[in-house]
Amino acid sequence: MVKSIKPAMLLFLTMVILVSAFLLTWSHEANAKSLSFHASDDSWMWGTTSMGADSTSMTVNISHGKTAYLKFTVSGAGTISNAILKVKAVTGGTATIGAYAGTDNNTWTESNLAWNNRPAIGSLLESRNITFIAGTVYAFNVSSLVTGNGTYSIMLQATAGSEISFSTKEGSSAPQLMVSDGTMPIPSEGPSLDDYTLLRDYSFGTSRNVNSLTVLSNSFNPYGIAGTTVINKEWQLYQPINSTNHVLTTDRLELTALADLGGIYKGGISSGQIATKETFYPSEGNTYMFQLRAKIPNGTGTWPAFWMYSPGGVGSTNSEIDIFEFFNSPTQNHYDWTGFDHGSGGGSNYYSIMTNQWVWHPGIDFSADYHLYTLIWKEGEIQKWVDGTLVKGTNFTWIGQAPQVIINLAIGGSINHNPTAGTFPAKFVLDYFRVYVKN
Repeated sequence: MVKSIKPAMLLFLTMVILVSAFLLTWSHEANAKSLSFHASDDSWMWGTTSMGADSTSMTVNISHGKTAYLKFTVSGAGTISNAILKVKAVTGGTATIGAYAGTDNNTWTESNLAWNNRPAIGSLLESRNITFIAGTVYAFNVSSLVTGNGTYSIMLQATAGSEISFSTKEGSSAPQLMVSDGTMPIPSEGPSLDDYTLLRDYSFGTSRNVNSLTVLSNSFNPYGIAGTTVINKEWQLYQPINSTNHVLTTDRLELTALADLGGIYKGGISSGQIATKETFYPSEGNTYMFQLRAKIPNGTGTWPAFWMYSPGGVGSTNSEIDIFEFFNSPTQNHYDWTGFDHGSGGGSNYYSIMTNQWVWHPGIDFSADYHLYTLIWKEGEIQKWVDGTLVKGTNFTWIGQAPQVIINLAIGGSINHNPTAGTFPAKFVLDYFRVYVKN
């Protein structure tokens, strides 16, 4: 026989259960997050001389022995599986710059940094061999160093190339350390995700969440509004989702074009395309952010694109947002980012760093590496970013039903070069596609 519980004891036990549930939930939420920390100290040394605490930039150069020093204190982070250092370049040039672990001493400050108390240089965490562009934010993966709460020193040191300067916390953009337990992806580069919630995460690859063609097919169609109809006088025929044109490797999806439908002529080429089954529109004051991290091809006649268009049907219009396109034409190639907007709702740019009315030409070979391409969309306004750079902001009103997102690799076309045998196989390589929303 079970004895009855007195009311006071019942109330006490109920409170214990509720508090325990709250603590368990709070503990889970405390770990399941992405946190950002600004540098507590940053400075640089020229040979054996400290350049002081008040400098607005820190310079890195191999030939003059210039090294940047940064210190971060991480707290409240719980388990850490990913850590990214983000720094903003204030001067440009081509260089090989590495982020290194600082060892032996974390007691230095930007005020007392000297030759005899500087951290010793440890293991290389990540190196970037690229053309740095002033005003752009660059990321270094420092996950092997930053594994939990604590104080960490990181050095930026060059092994080749031009002198590059980065902003200090006294400058235009403080160095930032972003950490995550892995449940919330960290943007390696790009606009701030403050106040945004991750809505959709399509990380491609057999070791990731889109790990099979079946999973890919659950969220994406192989055709957009045009279906199997060829548009723009293109040469390719998009195929159903398949292992030849939609190649999943361990950590990426390769949209692949091949001259396997008869040869190098219109209709003789197969290619891959994905279009979201879901549509998006920033209603009720919401703001959407769409991000694709990808590596484009550079073959003759290739035409990779990341864009938004109506899925068709009643209410469809010609509204279109091209988040990016890269033509291979007599006037454009893989150095020329293009992002047009179409339809009657198009307005003027309120911000632009476009090289001319057609392209942004920053001097980067976009096919040489992965880049992060971003669209921020709220009612009446869109922004297009490449990595950490805002390329243009435009007054824009979408007319018609909500659009889907389309990612495709076209070949040839009305303004493109015709492909050659050397074009194939052409691969448009996708790391991830993510959608965030801010209410």
